[in-house]
Amino acid sequence: MSETRRPLDCLASEMNVGGPDALRRRAGQELTPLDRHTRRVMERREEAWRPLNKHRVAAFIRMLVLYVVETENSHPRGVPHPGIVKILHKALITRIIPFICRRITATMDERFWIISLEDFNELDYYLINHLPRVHAVDRWQEIAFFFKEVVRQREEYKRMERERRERMRGQVRRVLFL
Repeated sequence: MSETRRPLDCLASEMNVGGPDALRRRAGQELTPLDRHTRRVMERREEAWRPLNKHRVAAFIRMLVLYVVETENSHPRGVPHPGIVKILHKALITRIIPFICRRITATMDERFWIISLEDFNELDYYLINHLPRVHAVDRWQEIAFFFKEVVRQREEYKRMERERRERMRGQVRRVLFL
């Protein structure tokens, strides 16, 4: 069976690329590339011996979003494989959320954040709709509080900047008319 070739949309091509028993397999047993990647990561225990960092957390969140949220990437039938979803959820709950919670840095500079605001918004939306128990856990609420405060502070800063500009425009107008 070829690893690099992909079959065309006919049975002869499927048998040519997949081997003689390719037509005997059930459609539900085929694994997508994302399935295979997730299983290889789990088999190697990659999350246990490689320490997490900002880039690995972002990659995991992207993989979770690609597989579970954007279901067209998960499986040809649009239904994610339950074993893979369980692996991803377990890693999210036991490794990723505690790591993010421990590494929250109270700063407005995004370079020091473990996850970006966009990644947080995607993950928060997913947890609200699909894993409400995980969303209600204290660790995730700490992370959510931090990012909500960041958004509030940014809006406050923008408002103050607008007011300062308007005051400056008013002062310039007064100087011009005097």
